Amino acid sequence: MKQTSTGNRERNLENNIVFFFIGLLIVTFLGFYPTYFTHFPTFDGFSFSFHFHAFVATLWIVMLITQAFLIRMKNYEWHRWIGKASYFVIPFLLFSFFLMAKAAYFKNINIKHVSETEALAYLSRSGLRDILYLAILYGLAIFYKRRISWHLRFFTCTGLMVLGPGLGRFAFTNFRPEVAGATLGICMLLVPIIWLIVDIIKKRSPIPLLVFIAITISAIYMDGAGHAAWWQAFAKWFAGTFF
Repeated sequence: MKQTSTGNRERNLENNIVFFFIGLLIVTFLGFYPTYFTHFPTFDGFSFSFHFHAFVATLWIVMLITQAFLIRMKNYEWHRWIGKASYFVIPFLLFSFFLMAKAAYFKNINIKHVSETEALAYLSRSGLRDILYLAILYGLAIFYKRRISWHLRFFTCTGLMVLGPGLGRFAFTNFRPEVAGATLGICMLLVPIIWLIVDIIKKRSPIPLLVFIAITISAIYMDGAGHAAWWQAFAKWFAGTFF
């Protein structure tokens, strides 16, 4: 009876995760509406990098929604086909993070005229780290595609990671800083911790959620590590080599 109950809860998670991804799309649109979508259709002042990133990131969220919906409808054949298509989409998404980091670096240097130290420090909060984080989560989701509970959790965590920028912009635009910070902390850290505890109680593997929590803690650390000597040295080498 206990195994059946656990199995039912897991099926409920599979069936309802689509609503999280739909919410992700809505929050992302609301978060970026004042700074990007409101400029439709001319988008004056935005370079190709912004449009490319917006297109590929939106495509990825739509793919997550579609995949979750196909699982809900038990259409596993199309789910596999779209999963294979992600092999081509993810490299473009990762590259778009690189382009955004590069654009931000040169904007800080050439337009905002900040010091090189500050421009390099900003890179610690840019898409460079997102390339690594998303590649880890996606790679693990694909590697464990036959272990359904891990596969589902790692892909959901890619959604949580993509949620961060849109949610942060929405929260800090509409709420007081302390409320916005708390909202972001609850969604990006507290919710995964609660999910982790539930998984442990229900005797599910804690590894997928532990990986995401470790990534989130790493991102919090990186937010304040921009002026550290090791980051300045790495970022200077990276910018000089690839930018």
